Amino acid sequence: MNLTLTPYTPRQQWLRAAGTALSPAELRQMATGESRETAQAELDELVDRIRVLPVATAGQARGEAVIFHALMHTYGRHRSTVTGGPFGIRSLTPRATELVVRVAPSQLPRWVDALAHRPDGQGVAGLRWAPCQDGIVLTLAETTIVLDSIDENTWRTALHARAAEHDGLGPKSVPVLASEAERAQTQSADLAAIADHLSATLRRIRLVDRLTGDTNVHFFTTRYLGAPYLIEACVRTPTVRPLWITQCLPLALWPTGRIPARGPADPSAAVLDLLIAIEPFNAPPRAAHNRAALALCHLAGRQTSRRFNPVFVEAAEHALAVAARVLSDPAHATVYDAGGWAGSCRTSWRGAARRTDPCIPPGAEEVIDLPDDDLIRFGAQTPTRSDADRLIRAGQDVLIGMLGWALAAATRADNRLSWTREGLLGTRRATHPLQGRDGTLSLRSTHGYIVELEDHGLAARPAEDATVYWESGDAPSQTVAVLMAEHAAIEASVCLPFQRTDRKHHLLLPAAAPIHPTIRAVTADADLDLGFLTLANYIAQPYHREDSTYGAADGHWQPLPDPEDVEHSPHPMRTLTAFLSDWCQLPSPDPGDEANTASVDSLSYLRFLAAHRAALDPFVSCYLAAADSHSGLHTFEERHREGAAALRACDPIALACQGFHPAREPLLRMVKSIPQNPDQLEAWYDYYLYELR
Repeated sequence: MNLTLTPYTPRQQWLRAAGTALSPAELRQMATGESRETAQAELDELVDRIRVLPVATAGQARGEAVIFHALMHTYGRHRSTVTGGPFGIRSLTPRATELVVRVAPSQLPRWVDALAHRPDGQGVAGLRWAPCQDGIVLTLAETTIVLDSIDENTWRTALHARAAEHDGLGPKSVPVLASEAERAQTQSADLAAIADHLSATLRRIRLVDRLTGDTNVHFFTTRYLGAPYLIEACVRTPTVRPLWITQCLPLALWPTGRIPARGPADPSAAVLDLLIAIEPFNAPPRAAHNRAALALCHLAGRQTSRRFNPVFVEAAEHALAVAARVLSDPAHATVYDAGGWAGSCRTSWRGAARRTDPCIPPGAEEVIDLPDDDLIRFGAQTPTRSDADRLIRAGQDVLIGMLGWALAAATRADNRLSWTREGLLGTRRATHPLQGRDGTLSLRSTHGYIVELEDHGLAARPAEDATVYWESGDAPSQTVAVLMAEHAAIEASVCLPFQRTDRKHHLLLPAAAPIHPTIRAVTADADLDLGFLTLANYIAQPYHREDSTYGAADGHWQPLPDPEDVEHSPHPMRTLTAFLSDWCQLPSPDPGDEANTASVDSLSYLRFLAAHRAALDPFVSCYLAAADSHSGLHTFEERHREGAAALRACDPIALACQGFHPAREPLLRMVKSIPQNPDQLEAWYDYYLYELR
């Protein structure tokens, strides 16, 4: 079994340790969180020894997709370290016709909330339960999920606490009503197009551990041009690409999929048709017998003017033949998912990468499985001039690049924007009004591409540009630029709420803030979170202490002295809150906002933070509210004395309970011992930093 995907890979695979690939059991554990014994026992039972995880049957996958979707809705953004695992899952064991899940005990009530079907349509319609030897078995049509090691009494207690049995999560003996069955069918149909993708992600849910650490886990589904997509937003750059592709995992961890109903794509026809549609003036002559190979050479940038190198044409013919076999193989069907292989190609071309490591396409081993003489011949046509080993590597680059573009063209999403040609340079342009939001998504391509957001109101904000670039990059041809722009637009249209302005770090599209927010709720939903250790680090540095500031009554930020000279007349920061927010790249209110003259512990400031998905922990909020309580000129020493006194007088345990994160005993002692003399802050911070490690 090849566990390293391909010997070609241009980087040191993180899956390698001391030059040795991980065993199948270790690979499986990464994805499932199982013990070594369980993983090995399950592997011994597998018929397909190429993949380390079994693929769910069609009926099992449909139910897993609905259940995973309900978990995503209930959990939203959350921290795996707090919930005992992503979505409360400590580990799971996937089998073809069932999924065994080990849920953290503290998360059982949350699972009940997610699964219980309610009149408003939330939950999972038609789901029933029954006790079994291993725990509780959940059934939904052809789907079976076992909640391992949960006894019937514990389960019933959780149900009664949430009144879930009255909300459509009853025992197996309770029949499914006609209205519930209809709703169950609707839920399954809504997710049918991405059911395999959702099921495969759930079965590999512990792969998100490498992405998140102590940060948020976040998945959600959305629609773009009518097609559903799964978005992974665990890190600051949300992506539509599957976990196993974004992490460049070996093929042993990829799921075996189902070929689209229309049959496997024909890469030769796809490449030629795409070039004719985007660059008809560069299409090969009709009389040419190898038009598809000539078209692929153009897509890959392997031609000079109108002349084609016959060596590259030979390489293109070989790449197209391999691509045809890849696209017809269910083991590689995941290349059709998430908008097609163009998403991976975006990471492999200079200037276009939003994540730096390209994923080597399936079929890479086959496409480079040629005699060294042929690889040297292909490599010699490139600017590389060196020894045989480098020419072989250059030849591999040529072949794998052509394979990637062929797969990208063949898996282009069916739902796409209409492109128009404009200008003498033949620039292609497409636009898409954002649904339910102000602004227009604009796509442009020449030999590069730009995806940007226009007309969304930033022009009214001082020091901010009215146009926001989501992504831009180079491309080997205009046709490829169109492919990459189309894929980037899928993410941009739904992920722009995650984008922030450069100057004040506001969300471009703020969220709806609750009327009565709490610190705990705001922190739970935040992706920018200012903790007490960060505050301590800031105030402990002598060069951060301003001689004087104003209080919140005068405004955290003041209007521009000269609105026409933004570059040389920045907003004056007037409070410790504003200075600290600027240093930590947290959002700060604009002059004129209600929150700009409010204390950080007020409802108006909490609403502002909630709207921009940011938070101050309770200790930080307590300190800054006291430090900025007086208006007028005051030294840092005077303001710090007020903030320190407030912390020393507080009940740290009660204050910690207001927050979302658990506070360790050393941190509570650090809060209570904060010195009121600024000259002692540095030694105090260093002492507790060492203790908290």
